[in-house]
Amino acid sequence: MLYTRQVPGEFSAWTEAGRKGWTWDDVEPYYNKSETTLSHTKSEHRGHKGPWFNRRLDDIPMQNISESVSERALCALSSHNHVRTIAATSSFGIPYVTESNDPSAPAVCCARLDHTIDDQGRRCSAFDAFLPPHVALRSNLDICTEIVVTSVDLEETPNGLRAVGVFFEHDSIIRGKTHRRYHCSAKREVILSSGAIGTPKILMLSGVGPAEHLKSLNIPVKKDLPGVGANLQDHLGVPVIFKAPKHDTFEKLLSNPFSILWELIKYLLFATGLMLCPLPQISIFALSRLLDDDSNTVVHSANGKAEFDAHISSNVPDIELMALSINASDEQFVELKDWYTGAFSYLCVALRPESHGTLRLRSVDPRDFPVCDLAFLTKPNDYVVMRKAVKLGLALGRRLREQGYPLRDLQVPDSESDEDLDKFIRAGSRTTFHYSSTCRMAPEAELGAVDDQLRVHGIQGLRIADASIFSSIPATHLQAPVVMVAERCADFIKASY
Repeated sequence: MLYTRQVPGEFSAWTEAGRKGWTWDDVEPYYNKSETTLSHTKSEHRGHKGPWFNRRLDDIPMQNISESVSERALCALSSHNHVRTIAATSSFGIPYVTESNDPSAPAVCCARLDHTIDDQGRRCSAFDAFLPPHVALRSNLDICTEIVVTSVDLEETPNGLRAVGVFFEHDSIIRGKTHRRYHCSAKREVILSSGAIGTPKILMLSGVGPAEHLKSLNIPVKKDLPGVGANLQDHLGVPVIFKAPKHDTFEKLLSNPFSILWELIKYLLFATGLMLCPLPQISIFALSRLLDDDSNTVVHSANGKAEFDAHISSNVPDIELMALSINASDEQFVELKDWYTGAFSYLCVALRPESHGTLRLRSVDPRDFPVCDLAFLTKPNDYVVMRKAVKLGLALGRRLREQGYPLRDLQVPDSESDEDLDKFIRAGSRTTFHYSSTCRMAPEAELGAVDDQLRVHGIQGLRIADASIFSSIPATHLQAPVVMVAERCADFIKASY
């Protein structure tokens, strides 16, 4: 439900790497095209006529924030830990901004997040926005559910290899069953949009990918394209978890069925209350090179503007801390089962990992999951960034206690030595489900799979529009960037005809 755009500097980096037509000025109109913002109605940098609604939740009054925590919560939840987090980040030199998607906002900030919620308090997913009933029933659109794409139909033509359709079957998990095969012809183009896991899998099953790997599975090689399935990336997250008063956390719902019922009634009747709340409502974005050993932001220019300028490629944030009023790990803690103790977490995330892994087929069965090696923490600098992120989470926890908020350690490292931090990072690391870059936009020689207009190298009539095309994983949550890519792909297709 998070609507977060990339900072402009990320597209500056794309341009510096040789991508054409992907500057911030090129992509901002496509971000705006799809959205209607309900909270930033006067902003010229936001969309106001698109089908995809987003908004902030209730504003946090910021006056006297350091002296009082009685202000309204973001949505009547966690007023203490969220408001105090904003005050704490300010004391470390991290400014607070109310609009995370403003291109003029600093690259380093504590930001209020936008969520895909409409004015009636309903989740507005990509499905709700782009496939409402009046679109789904259009005569020129057929939606086939409960099927699995087995391959793209590739044909040798006088002008080279061309995608002329797709093969698919009923999606059944019954092993050994004979499945009826279907074929859909493409008059113009085939667009793959199956995500960073599904898209390279389909390409490999079609004979497009690393030749040696395809030969090992006896798949005829149609196009040797080593970039397919390479450069698999994800945002690694490590939660720093504290005990907090249960009434400030979501654990109060888990321990009291009557609370769940009451919150459900409030949501259904009035579109308000805890059921409206996404878990992350504020996030802290930071640059590891600007954080000293005490987590203070250190700037070198007179006023810090150069280091905070989000349009400069070297200032793309590499750390995010999500403030979550819940246990952000998969471990169940005995301490959280009493009536008074809840969990508050800072999920510490490395936004620009240098490590990258691979995706390979397990078999020629399209129903088999592929083999995914995320290769987390295989590059030494990723440890450096994660240590800074965890130390910032610990420093924020200490500052909240100094402000009088009763946090107690629940899952923290034994010390802040590199050895203990690395042990904590390895033990607590988890995915954030931001898989990307397995068919990256780059030249073939740089392990790229698509060109600057999302066309698969060496194959006519085949494009990709999903998270797999990012040259490297975006330093943000991926939902809004993927929709921007889809909007751009639609215009690329129209421009071709």
